[in-house]
Amino acid sequence: MLKQYGDILTSRPAGREAALAMKARLRPAAGKKIELDFDGVLSVGPSWLDEVLRALQADYGRDGVICLPTKNLSVIESLKVIGR
Repeated sequence: MLKQYGDILTSRPAGREAALAMKARLRPAAGKKIELDFDGVLSVGPSWLDEVLRALQADYGRDGVICLPTKNLSVIESLKVIGR
């Protein structure tokens, strides 16, 4: 899902843009979670990820947005940096 926003996702402004685009497109059914899939993404920075998670969680709640399991170390480390 996130690959459509680029291979390298790093800046806060780009994260804000991606979050706005996601919010415009996403319409999860009641009780369904938003799943962020990092498959195909080369690198993710903490600023980009923080911006996206904050925006989506503001609308769908912290438990309503999940990051799918990944072996991408940049995702894993960025989640640690932002405390998620």
